[in-house]
Amino acid sequence: MRGKIFLILALAALAAGALLLARLNQPRTATPTAPAPPARAPILVPDAPFEETDWFALVPRDWEPGKTFGADIARLSDKDPRAIDALEKLRAAWADAPVEPAMAGARIRIGGFVIPLDTDNGAVTEFLLVPYFGACIHAPPPPANQVIHVFARRPLRHLTMMHPVYVSGTLRVARDKTPGSAAGLIDTIGYEMDLEKVAPYKLD
Repeated sequence: MRGKIFLILALAALAAGALLLARLNQPRTATPTAPAPPARAPILVPDAPFEETDWFALVPRDWEPGKTFGADIARLSDKDPRAIDALEKLRAAWADAPVEPAMAGARIRIGGFVIPLDTDNGAVTEFLLVPYFGACIHAPPPPANQVIHVFARRPLRHLTMMHPVYVSGTLRVARDKTPGSAAGLIDTIGYEMDLEKVAPYKLD
């Protein structure tokens, strides 16, 4: 089991564009023999660029889970009954972890690890993206606000468990129970994304 890994990405200040539809029709005086001028075609502005985002941006600033659990649990063995009980309480708290409403509709690029869900002939169509993976008291499963349910537009091959990638798309706030095979690993999802781009994650 790998330890807790956080992917710290540079937060780029990119201007967010909006989709504009402009139709210019200025009234003109037309004579019986002169045809009316044609309407100008709408002007389409491309989608806003993706903003480089780290996982801390998905967490509300006033959320302080450390106040609920003290540092003593770090000294417990994973097999200690107190650690097992603490892990259950921690998972319940993680499932209720608040999301950041300001991130709804944000077009982001974020790096993380893949947990495959649905597949199509060996290709992945849905997956969870998380900043780290854990299942014990020293590295518990990620909270809901650190889990993104990603929907691919087309089946993706060569994505395996804990595959490191960058994903780009529009984020949605969508708290839900974890579907399928990952239900026993991670309890609750805080965000969803319709995938537009995926790329390998490379350490600098």
